[in-house]
Amino acid sequence: MTPSRLDRLLAPWVFVTTGILFNILSAVITHYFIGLNNDDINGIDRRINDKQVLIDSLWQAKTEVDRKQEFFILLLSGQPDNPELVERFYVDFVTRLIETYRLPEFEDELGERDGAELDLALEISQAAQQSIIASINDTYFEMLELQEARMPLERANARLFSIAIFLQVTGLILVLARDLRRH
Repeated sequence: MTPSRLDRLLAPWVFVTTGILFNILSAVITHYFIGLNNDDINGIDRRINDKQVLIDSLWQAKTEVDRKQEFFILLLSGQPDNPELVERFYVDFVTRLIETYRLPEFEDELGERDGAELDLALEISQAAQQSIIASINDTYFEMLELQEARMPLERANARLFSIAIFLQVTGLILVLARDLRRH
């Protein structure tokens, strides 16, 4: 290169323009690309929170089935004063479990029963609890998959942030370097 061509390449306006372009690129990376990833991360976080709420409500439902099962063990193990009332509570309990936890295999047994049967109530509540635990497990694994989907986005954001910082610092150095060329 000839000295005049080198002088033009090292002209102060080249440093300033390049520095400004680097700063603009840094801003675009920071506000656009990292912003898009953050939107995706926030969406995943909302879905993770929804899954956690679902797991909490399923555990609460399991606890409720446990309590009602214990209630019916106590109620049906003795001689109730009002068998019709006990029968009505029993039918409501097992019918609700069959409908809520989709246990159609017990519908025929419920129709064939003779009064409130503790064994059938225990069997239905155990099946309901197993259904709840299966739902909890499925939801938990979905939540783990969401957390795994979140990690590459976070790594990409860290990489993009490093690039943006590099461009910004380099841009500022180039803008300040225009003064060095004058001396």
